[in-house]
Amino acid sequence: MKLSRKLAFSLIPLVVLGAGGEIGARALGWPQAQLDLPYEHNQPFWITDPSLTKQSFPHRETGGSFMVSTDAQGLRAPLHALDPSPADPFRIMFLGCSTTFGWGVEDDQTYPAMVERALRAEGRSDVEIINAGQPGHTSFQGTWLYKTVASAYHPDLVFFGYVVQDARKAAYSDASQALLQQDARLLKQSVLYRSRMYLGLRTLIDTWRIQAKERADGGDDGVYRVSREDYVDNIRAFRALTASEGAELALFDFPLERSGYTAEHRRLVRIAADELGLRHLDIQAEMERASTAETLYFPQDPGHANAAGHALIADHVVRFLHDQDLLP
Repeated sequence: MKLSRKLAFSLIPLVVLGAGGEIGARALGWPQAQLDLPYEHNQPFWITDPSLTKQSFPHRETGGSFMVSTDAQGLRAPLHALDPSPADPFRIMFLGCSTTFGWGVEDDQTYPAMVERALRAEGRSDVEIINAGQPGHTSFQGTWLYKTVASAYHPDLVFFGYVVQDARKAAYSDASQALLQQDARLLKQSVLYRSRMYLGLRTLIDTWRIQAKERADGGDDGVYRVSREDYVDNIRAFRALTASEGAELALFDFPLERSGYTAEHRRLVRIAADELGLRHLDIQAEMERASTAETLYFPQDPGHANAAGHALIADHVVRFLHDQDLLP
């Protein structure tokens, strides 16, 4: 008997066993979606309500609120149509969390809006800025957002601005939450996720890994919302996504008043920029120095820049665009 035939016959028991296990798992409804665990958010994917016009959002500052306008896809102002036809503007997209969204400031005070205004003042009416920042997003949600919504704007240059939320600790990582909740938006990404056997094994492994990490950390700190390994993988994925559509990717780890808990993920951004040969806008040190002389972040909400902070960030971005010759 030929070797290939022997191998084929030897695989039959494994196929039968796997098929039987899959049928049994489906019949038993295993694994069950785990919806009541202490997740960071109720759902692993979300987006701001679409078509808002000066909607009031509450803010932590005393008596604070700010107005938000969004387009039909839920992206914040400056508002631009998905299809700019017949014009063909050069589009720059900023991806990130609430820091890019501009939590606490008005529509025209976010750094993406200020970048567009500065370029228009230079006579660059051919450039449009897309603010794809979403409150609470990590690079995990950002990958989903880019695939399902943001890429439809056909950006020419994309700034990957995830670091603040990725570096936060939670009971479960974002990827684990999506897996444990069996969210269809995650499961449809791979043929393997359609297998109940594979899904069950992944659920067991993810639960075990999280519990082991919590024991190692003393049980209090939890895990990164996006692990170090997944974070670098997400940057690689973004590079592949943007390159497949002819867009350039740049890295921008949004600056805080102090780097603090985000220091490790910022280090990973530098490593990824070197590894992948990507342009990297790093102004953390400059913003730390500037914030010692003036108030650039909200006193009651120091994780978010105020209007003055956004203005300074916008100045750095515009200078970066010129220095790196990124504009057409």
